[in-house]
Amino acid sequence: MSQKVECSTCGRIGKPKTKGSFIITIVLLFFGIFPGLIYEIWRRSGGKVCSSCGSQNIHLHVINSRQKNSSLKNDHLLSLTEKNVEQKNCNFCKELIRIDAIKCKHCGSMLT
Repeated sequence: MSQKVECSTCGRIGKPKTKGSFIITIVLLFFGIFPGLIYEIWRRSGGKVCSSCGSQNIHLHVINSRQKNSSLKNDHLLSLTEKNVEQKNCNFCKELIRIDAIKCKHCGSMLT
């Protein structure tokens, strides 16, 4: 069972990856065993990074019961405000925004 992490920098929730590149390890091993070994030790030390932006600022993503119940329902539930304006939940921060919004006013994410 793979653990999901949440990036504090970009907000992505998903699997982490090992920092660095395996291809660089192979190239350094061609130059000598010592540089490749040092690079591989560096890659394996210090934990994982975000697979989207490469930031080390990640933490374990825990779903609480409120998020679990809302994910079982439709994430884009429409609601009417006092001004009779249709709203939906933002895909990123789950705050209510106008249905015709291009950018979330709460988190600043671009909506497509």
